[in-house]
This record gives sequence, C-alpha cells and structure tokens, in this order.
Amino acid sequence: MAGKSGWSTPPTRFKETIDDAVGNRAREMALAILSEVVQRSPVGNPDLWKANIELKAKNTAMADAYDARAAEAGRKKLTKRERNENYFVGARAAGQGYVGGRFRGNNFVTIDEPGYYEINRIDPSGSATIQAGSATIYAAPPYSTIYIQNNLPYSVSLETGHSTQAPNGVYGLAFASVAEAYR
Repeated sequence: MAGKSGWSTPPTRFKETIDDAVGNRAREMALAILSEVVQRSPVGNPDLWKANIELKAKNTAMADAYDARAAEAGRKKLTKRERNENYFVGARAAGQGYVGGRFRGNNFVTIDEPGYYEINRIDPSGSATIQAGSATIYAAPPYSTIYIQNNLPYSVSLETGHSTQAPNGVYGLAFASVAEAYR
C-alpha cells in the first residue's frame, strides 16, 4: 500500500510562516537603522560654533597676555574665576540658553508613505525618538515600506558633512553599517 502523500505543511501555513519571518526581519533591520540614525545624529553644541571658538580664542589671548605681563612684573597669574570675570573666557557670542537635540528629535518613522512634516521634539538623548519610532516599526505589517527620515531644513547640510560631530553624515552611514551587519 502506498504511503500517504501530500504537504507536510499546508501552503497557507507556509505562507504565514514566511510572512512572519519577512516582517520580523524587516522590523529588526529598521530598528537597527533607527537606532544608528538617532545615535549618529549630532546634537548642537555651542562650544563648537565658529563664533564662540573665535570669541574664546580672543578672550583667552587677552587673559594670557595679562598673565605674561604679570609674570614679568613678579605678580601672580589670574585665577580661573578672574579669567572668566575679567576677560570673559567662558563667554559665548552665540547660543546663550541654547538646548541641543532638535535634529535628533526630528528623526521619525512612517509606514508605506514618507511624511512631509517636522516633529516638534527636542531630544538630546534620543530615547523619546527611538521609543516613538520603535512603536511605529513594530506596527508595520510584512512587506511594507518603512521610512526613517528627518525633514528639518538643515538635515541635508548635516548629511553632507556640515557638522564636525557627523562629518560623514548620518543616514548613509547608518544604512551602510546595518546593511553590512545583516549581510
């Protein structure tokens, strides 16, 4: 008598298994890219701004010149406090009260269609951005397109090396890194 022939796994069950595997892999990679993008995103630091670097250099030079004259005359050098109070060594020309994290907070995720808006979120640590993006990614059905983007006007400048914190950009490096890891 011939053995029972047929599918060991019904085709519909096989399709569901494949759909789940594809969806899980896409979500896993999207989460990795989101994490890389957020962590690579520069957070504004006024101490690195040209105007502040120039002002600090000028004020430091004046304080150093005073110290040189004081040493020649046998007087003591300025204390750190005196340098700050008398020569404004720690002063900023720009960015007083500035809080960085706007670019990092504006990375966001959409499914199947890109978003043409900005997020009003300042997130220096990136945790709120990753949390919001992860929730969207986990909701993505299999075979969907997951967009991770940033629409701030200066995002293209940052991607093309405008920032000393991310001289080689953000998105391109994140994609290349994750693509290599999942080869």
